[in-house]
Amino acid sequence: MKVTVNKKEMEVAEGLTLDALMQQIQPEGGSFAVAVGMKVVKKDNWAATRLSENDDITVIRATCGG
Repeated sequence: MKVTVNKKEMEVAEGLTLDALMQQIQPEGGSFAVAVGMKVVKKDNWAATRLSENDDITVIRATCGG
């Protein structure tokens, strides 16, 4: 199935979880905020969040600032 991650279309397995996607794409850095369809998903819920066809996923690296 097709999903979009940070505006890049990807082909992923049907029923893939958000946790599995994050392991698959292995973004660089430490902590991340992830939204599926403009709704932020807590990291504790990544394994229970199944992706659907045409989901729009945004991955943002968390940074400290001042």
